[in-house]
Amino acid sequence: MAERAVVIGSGIMGASIAFSLAKRGYAVTVLDKKSGPAQGSTAATSAIVRFTYSLRDSMALAWESKHVWTDLRSYVGAADSEPVADFVRTGMAVLDIPGLLPTTIREDFTALGIPFADWTAADLERELPGIDTANHYPPVRPEDPAFLAETSERATALFTPDGGYISDPVLATENFAAAARRHGAEFVYGAEVTGLSQRAATEAGRWTVALADGRTLPAEVVVNAAGPWSAGLNALAGVGSDHGVSLTPLRQEVHTLPAESTVTRADGSSIPALLDAGIGTYMRAEVGGKLLIGGTEPDCDELEWVADPDSVSMTVRSAQFETQALRAAKRFNDISVPNRARGVVGVYDVAADWTPIYDRSEAAGFYQAVGTSGNQFKNAPMVGEIMGTLIDAVEGGHDHDADPVQVPLERTGGQLDLGAFSRLRTPATTSGNVLG
Repeated sequence: MAERAVVIGSGIMGASIAFSLAKRGYAVTVLDKKSGPAQGSTAATSAIVRFTYSLRDSMALAWESKHVWTDLRSYVGAADSEPVADFVRTGMAVLDIPGLLPTTIREDFTALGIPFADWTAADLERELPGIDTANHYPPVRPEDPAFLAETSERATALFTPDGGYISDPVLATENFAAAARRHGAEFVYGAEVTGLSQRAATEAGRWTVALADGRTLPAEVVVNAAGPWSAGLNALAGVGSDHGVSLTPLRQEVHTLPAESTVTRADGSSIPALLDAGIGTYMRAEVGGKLLIGGTEPDCDELEWVADPDSVSMTVRSAQFETQALRAAKRFNDISVPNRARGVVGVYDVAADWTPIYDRSEAAGFYQAVGTSGNQFKNAPMVGEIMGTLIDAVEGGHDHDADPVQVPLERTGGQLDLGAFSRLRTPATTSGNVLG
């Protein structure tokens, strides 16, 4: 009889993990309290594909995942008639500001085989028409008099031509869910988990998963992929006391502006995505001639940490929209700020150092893919693979805490050290924001 695995959460991570486990022969059930897939933080992602992380293992994970995105139809086994999310390759420019990128990043990129180029202000002007190439670091809020200050310092950037974005993150999630179903996985929606308990040694399975409607499911393996609800789920299971990093939900907004002349170049192609921590934003083209804008958590902005993800207002706030729109208008001279706020609201699942936890727990059979929101969507294809590899190893008796599992990177070479994503780590030296 196949081992029973319950995956909690049907965002992009849960769907990818379900696909990976089902391929490996587990009897997979995916539970989600929402009415369908990708209704949590996945729906609010900007879906940007980039490789600029603070940690080399994170860079390697993103680079390997990019190669899956470019061949997604084949990877998930989708028929020609099945719509599949596209990887839109625009390139990505990251403006240089003090302390943002690790000093070894070019060396790391070279070792990992990630193409890059150093851009001058003239390169930025050529590739992003209408850009203001002043280096506006440090970021300030629009009400600060320094917001309008002029500077003669020109911006430079690190450009990776293979960056871009996924066209439809909800469709991408559905693609992985469909692939998991083809291997026998079952997805159950409207299924709120209210209890997680370890079963007696004489009973079948190691865990009992209790649902709000009174049903219970036995399982040998439980995977927490619950996004902003992950910390609460860990508490239900009685795990997390050995964590070196905390998990906290964070309310976030991503906005869109009409910006046809800004996002479209003369040849009809889209401008590169731009990570502009000097003013506190990241930006990319969006379908319909729009500019999508998210924040990089600058010190001048007050972050909205929340106790209960279910209590968060999902209405875009005019003040936050105006702040980000004014920042974008400071960088691009063709942008005007509309009166009506447009965008989406999500709740991110944030680890203290903005690096996820891909690990087991102190309880046998309970695994975690948590702390992923804000910077891990791009890595979802490989998150399924690394969690499948980890679970197989630990269920087979491997001591992952003492000897971290190594995952071969079949498309780009080398191995990924899962110790970088251990629950036991103390907060890593990272950028301290969504860059990871």
